[in-house]
Amino acid sequence: MRALVVDPVGRELWIMALHHVDASRVVTPAPAVTGVDTAALDAAVADLRAGLPSWLALPLQERIALLRAARRRVGEEAEGIVTAGCAAQGVAVDGPWAGEHWETVTVLALHLKAFEDVLGRISAGREPVPADAVHTRPDGQVVVDVFPATRMDRLLFTPWDLRGQVWMQPGVSADQVRAGAACAYRGAGFRDPGVALVLAAGNFAFLPGTDAVHVLVAEGCTVALKLNPVNSYLRPYLARVFADFVDRGWLRFVDDSAQAGAYLAHHPGIDRLHMTGSATTHDALVWGSGPDAARNRAAGAPLLDKPFTAELGGVNPVIVVPGPWSASDVKRQADRIAWTKVFACGHQCAATQLLILPEGWKQSDALLQGIRARMRALPKRTPYYPGSPAKVARALAGHEDAEALQAPDRQWLISELDPEAEESLFRDEVFADVLGVVRLPAPSVPEYLAAATRFANDQLTGNLAASVFIHPSTAGRHADPLDRAVAGLRFGGIAVNEVNWGLLFGYPTWGGFPGNTAQHIGSGIGTVGNAFLLDHLQKTVLTARFQSPVKPIPTASYRTATPFGRGLLRFATTDDLRALPGILAAVLRA
Repeated sequence: MRALVVDPVGRELWIMALHHVDASRVVTPAPAVTGVDTAALDAAVADLRAGLPSWLALPLQERIALLRAARRRVGEEAEGIVTAGCAAQGVAVDGPWAGEHWETVTVLALHLKAFEDVLGRISAGREPVPADAVHTRPDGQVVVDVFPATRMDRLLFTPWDLRGQVWMQPGVSADQVRAGAACAYRGAGFRDPGVALVLAAGNFAFLPGTDAVHVLVAEGCTVALKLNPVNSYLRPYLARVFADFVDRGWLRFVDDSAQAGAYLAHHPGIDRLHMTGSATTHDALVWGSGPDAARNRAAGAPLLDKPFTAELGGVNPVIVVPGPWSASDVKRQADRIAWTKVFACGHQCAATQLLILPEGWKQSDALLQGIRARMRALPKRTPYYPGSPAKVARALAGHEDAEALQAPDRQWLISELDPEAEESLFRDEVFADVLGVVRLPAPSVPEYLAAATRFANDQLTGNLAASVFIHPSTAGRHADPLDRAVAGLRFGGIAVNEVNWGLLFGYPTWGGFPGNTAQHIGSGIGTVGNAFLLDHLQKTVLTARFQSPVKPIPTASYRTATPFGRGLLRFATTDDLRALPGILAAVLRA
């Protein structure tokens, strides 16, 4: 086993089993491919192999300083990233869709800040996880409060009472959780340091950077970062953000082609892989394509047999629980649910694909009408992700009653799906602006919650994210059935009265529910985020107020997304308290 042992304050490091990270070891090039400069790829791998010992030996204080410098550079590069992103997606930089670009750039800064914070706690001689943050549920499962993590988090998100808990796998004790948190930086060492290939997603500006940071800091690897051609425009900006890591041989940007990715994936100098993307890409790398893929899978003979973590999306449900919703409740939650579908044209792994409603609840039709109205009112936008038309056509096949909420062919709603049928929307991630609706019997709240949980677990492909919207009085009367539903949903991220945006902060975890394998990859293996570096993870549960004093963030009708995103970015990258009035003003004017 490879292990890097770090003392509690990062003054000295010892590399065990040094031959695993020896820069001088001979690396045989991978098989040749056409159309790719393999010599440049070999050189990048050699640089990362040579840089690995110095990355592993870097004192903790220097790591913290590097993260802080990169965080500040995010602020310096943000205007360029937003401008380039808007141009690539065909939206105006001063238009209504520009706000989501500011918000997503901020995510990279928040992840850098989260790791900086946790490593800073260790450097100061403190436990990474506060003692009072670890709890044991009545059923014996241990949970850890991970958000809000700082006083400023509490200040910024108090109006919504946004909270995040990481649930550990059953059988893990509270003592194990405390001892295992950030253990690589407290004497236990990294389990498997090496040279990693990161295959980045193309939909968001923050994902290449956050994935690279996670693999560097949490896994102890140097990184070959392959951008997706969809957002390869990010390369010069990210190269400047991570200039220190590039200069010292810890990060290399490589050719963004699929051929380069395949070459590096099988390169003997690459020890492990991480990707954010589709199961199709993962399976092609591991099992091959065409008839050979099925034979390889059946024989248990992967073409690629390296540690491979992946976040792959899936069919994400929103479960609406019947209760005494007022007209304003319906309007507010319709706004939120619409946002989970239309943000980034639905080109996001956290997008809601299926709305589960209770049969016979008088507000179901009003909620659907609110979603229709909100989606129809949005400014028009053209999907930008390759392959979207084919995926939409597959989802709509056989549904002549599908509604195009923005004529002639945008913002689709399929409002009466048969829960017993074989539906594409149950099996295939659309990754575009199609929302399906299923109604389940609701003789009582407990029976409905149990049925919705079974349906989500058993009928839907993937296990990434699920949300539950429930009125507080209903939650109070049915606390135990609600708790059983949250505990029973086999998804890596659960949100109660919230959308699944825990990935944005860095402290919560993001990834598929445990149990996926290379043969049945589901929503992937492993997690990202997790700045506390917790081990034996099961899922993250986010909760928020059903009725907050100000409009929830974000919603489809958010009118001040750009000033809010700019203000939050400024604070996240500079810690400048003078950004707070602007953030507050944007929230109040939303």
